[in-house]
Amino acid sequence: MSAIKIGIAGKPNAGKSTLFSAITGTMVAIGNYAFTTTQPNDGIGFMDTVCPDTELGKPCNPRRGRCENGTRFIPVEMVDVPGLIEGSSEGRGMGNMFMDALRDTTAIINLLDPINEEKQILSPEELIHDAESTENEIMRWFTSRFSSDWEKFTRKLSQSHITLEEALLQKAAFFNLKQKDIREILQKHHFTEDITKWNEDEKREFSSTVMSEIRPIVRVLNKGDLIENRKQYVDKGFVIISSDYELSIERAFNGGLIEGIKDIRPREKANQKQREAIQKMDMDYRSGTLSRIFDVLTDIIRTDLKKIVVYPVYDETKWCDKDGNILPDAIIMSQGQTAEDLAYEVHTDIGEGFIRAINGRTKMILGRNYELKDSDVIRIIARTK
Repeated sequence: MSAIKIGIAGKPNAGKSTLFSAITGTMVAIGNYAFTTTQPNDGIGFMDTVCPDTELGKPCNPRRGRCENGTRFIPVEMVDVPGLIEGSSEGRGMGNMFMDALRDTTAIINLLDPINEEKQILSPEELIHDAESTENEIMRWFTSRFSSDWEKFTRKLSQSHITLEEALLQKAAFFNLKQKDIREILQKHHFTEDITKWNEDEKREFSSTVMSEIRPIVRVLNKGDLIENRKQYVDKGFVIISSDYELSIERAFNGGLIEGIKDIRPREKANQKQREAIQKMDMDYRSGTLSRIFDVLTDIIRTDLKKIVVYPVYDETKWCDKDGNILPDAIIMSQGQTAEDLAYEVHTDIGEGFIRAINGRTKMILGRNYELKDSDVIRIIARTK
């Protein structure tokens, strides 16, 4: 399973549970009232990418996820968290549970409801205000947790001689930040080298940098099927989806009414009413202003998190494992990672025994420092214990 974990956050009634059910195929409580979700729900969603089996001319055999007509769906961990209200960062409502569910996410979908209590469509400006309200709660919580026990922490540091990077790694451990995350921040931004001298502004700046560059928050507008002029919202930076459409597509696919999760053309089994509903959804998606959720997840992973997909194989000619399964594994890696990093991702023993790698397309020998490229098919040769 990928180390990526994407949280679905937002105010009560934004449609988080409906979306989560559609994404994961897990039926969680769905209701139009506050705190229908009373505890975090974990599940599996999918990013999609073009599968290399289209080059091979033979269908792949995914160990996890699935492949549909040359589109590979790669599993990603998801968490649906309780609704956020003002004061959640201070523990109000389901605040403490909400915030703890977010601490180890790698990205957050800020899901927004465009319809107010009077059943009116909110303007882009009103929705920006709603988005900022949620994001400010998350920021206040992160800063509060990061700043907690500061005097005790700095007293201990004053008796040791560690670098700023090491100090931040200790202080931000609760958020599951890695050394490379801290290093990336320090390379781009200037902070006082002696962390014991940090003031409140620097604590907030560090927190803001983490949330904007390491743990991105993406604004996603739900119920797009009810919005006529979607372009004005897209122009303001919103991604628009419909959780009701996604759930309908999931059910139609399971019922054999459409060709696939991505190819939503109706099959002969669909009756006239079902056919019309499916065709309406298809037309809405073809407008270019309404997005499928797996496209949203894919864009977050590729663009915001800067990830690529690599396929390790045992046989570089047939692109298969020892049992003949074609392209059984699709591994999400970070841009800039190497063949040796891939070896460690497959298994620690493979990484420690790394000898060389082979490119499945060119058959060229690759060293441990070869920088992986998206859609690489790679064989790792290693000494094993």
